[in-house]
Amino acid sequence: MMNFSVLVVDDEAMPRTVLQKHIPWEELSVTNVYLATDGEEGIEQARRFRPEIIISDIRMPRLNGLEMAAAVREFLPACQLIFLSGYSDKEYLKSAIRLRAVNYVEKPLDPAEITATVREVTAQLQSQAKPTAQELFFHGEHCFDGALNQNLYRAADTLLPQLEKLIRHNKKEETFAALRKLYEQIRRCEATSPEYLRHLYCQILFLFLHAAESRNIRTLTGQADHLLYTASKQETLAGLRDILLQTANGYFSAPDPSCPDLFTLVENYIENHYRDCSLTVQSIAGNLGFTNTYLCAAYKKSCGKTINSRLTEVRLLHARDLLTTTNCKLYEVANAVGYQDGKYFVKLFTRETGLSPREYQRRHVHEE
Repeated sequence: MMNFSVLVVDDEAMPRTVLQKHIPWEELSVTNVYLATDGEEGIEQARRFRPEIIISDIRMPRLNGLEMAAAVREFLPACQLIFLSGYSDKEYLKSAIRLRAVNYVEKPLDPAEITATVREVTAQLQSQAKPTAQELFFHGEHCFDGALNQNLYRAADTLLPQLEKLIRHNKKEETFAALRKLYEQIRRCEATSPEYLRHLYCQILFLFLHAAESRNIRTLTGQADHLLYTASKQETLAGLRDILLQTANGYFSAPDPSCPDLFTLVENYIENHYRDCSLTVQSIAGNLGFTNTYLCAAYKKSCGKTINSRLTEVRLLHARDLLTTTNCKLYEVANAVGYQDGKYFVKLFTRETGLSPREYQRRHVHEE
């Protein structure tokens, strides 16, 4: 909730005392009430304290309230004006309207009337007020009713080493529990600098990215710069939390390259995509979340052959089946198993089987 300052300008002591002592300012979200004895002093105080609301008498020595208000409008155009006067003068009223005064209260002053007028003004200002950067960081765009607490968060020296250990040992549930606990602790410490928290979250992101690099998780390492930049510019704590949780999800859901199932991953991918003429070793690695170099080496280590040779093997296996079970033309068979160039398909088939596609078809159909 926004708090306000009020400047009271009146050359008579009694109205200043009434306004300063007998209005429930705290209820009206007013934390400071400043006083001035005439228009010239009013301009000085307005420049010094920059109040959101000015309550001013009209007829005063040296500089009247209307002249003062016109001068203040030059440097505080949004300041709300409430005029006081013991005169029912239409010309004064017209001038007050031109200065966009929010109200015009006649003397003698009634504290209840002044209170009601100020309450209307502060309510309008609250509805128009934008959240401060600190309020936006902790509460987002939601309506925030109340002052931020003064609690500060400082990460323990053990926080990052403990998180790094959980990540390295693939402790998914424990890591997410620690991240949720961290968020709950931070959100209750609203005096903490957003810049400090952005830096802390970037440090935690780096733990995931560093671990992802050692595991060759390309889906994360490929967007490391983007993730860190986005986090460093994030305007809300909830936004930082979401970036970190998405990164954690990406890390823990990525295939483990040390797992013996890597061979199965490649086999299944080739079997499901061999018909795609644009399929390459590079695209297989990218879609499985590994670097090309790593996947090729790991696959060959697991089965003794290259991914490219296995892709050719699977394609020709399906080509043999089509040649003996269908009446497809050679170019149709080639296209069906991922080869756009029919001549290249015939050459490759002949080299790998020792027979041309037609010879293979005649021999095996005849044998059947």
